[in-house]
Amino acid sequence: MVPHAPRRRRESPQVYRVRRAVALSVLVLVVAGVLRLAGVGAGGGDGDEAATTTSSTTTTTIPAPPPCATGDVVVEENPATEWATVIVDTERALPDWYEPPDLTNIAEAGFPFTDGLAVRALMIQDLAAMREAAAANGTPLAILAAYRSYAQQAALFERRTGEMGAETASGRVARPGHSEHQLGTTIDVTSEGMTDVDQAWGASPTGQWVASNAYKYGFIISYPSGSSATTCYDYEPWHLRYVGRDLAADVVASGLTLRHHLYVHHPPAGYTPAPDATTTTDKVVTEQ
Repeated sequence: MVPHAPRRRRESPQVYRVRRAVALSVLVLVVAGVLRLAGVGAGGGDGDEAATTTSSTTTTTIPAPPPCATGDVVVEENPATEWATVIVDTERALPDWYEPPDLTNIAEAGFPFTDGLAVRALMIQDLAAMREAAAANGTPLAILAAYRSYAQQAALFERRTGEMGAETASGRVARPGHSEHQLGTTIDVTSEGMTDVDQAWGASPTGQWVASNAYKYGFIISYPSGSSATTCYDYEPWHLRYVGRDLAADVVASGLTLRHHLYVHHPPAGYTPAPDATTTTDKVVTEQ
């Protein structure tokens, strides 16, 4: 006869509750440890690791041109061949004997024949194109001045000095040798039918058309508004120097005045422009 096995004593409900609590605590600790190993903090999150990136911004500062100064440094460049890039300002001068080799009356560009108004033949085609475009826009042009010899400039400067005084005249009229008009590639323009021009003309429809479009035909306003510190002359919206279409486009794109652009990109003999100053700024960005 097989004896009966003793009956197991049944645990109390309190003991079961304790065991379940302990098991649950162990499970929580295990899960938390796994999450930490996976890179997820106890505070939760979306499970993505933070990404850190660095971006760099480089700023280039173009050196300023030489300050305006009064002098008589005769240019070493040949103005007959380097007419587009030779610098003529208050310090640098053309030789008193220089006269362009191919002067042609402005009538060749479609303007009325005017005795004494001549420009270099090399600019006639673009001058004619600009005249036609301005007329088509309803803002036709007239030319008041073109090539001016050294002697003619001397007489003009003397007359203006007597009229307005030396100090005022020096900011408005170039001394002989220091005028871009002697190059034969510079003109003073106004609206058709007018016989004079002043700074207010720059705000007229014709003046605004010239400011926005002359460069397309190779002409640059040498002395734009608010730039006398770098041009060395007062604002002259009528004063256009022909430098060719490519260089004119480069000057406009640079945002510099013609004098500033030439000193930086076509420096005269004996002048070394300061190197461009470059500043790099790093920015660290952290993305969650």
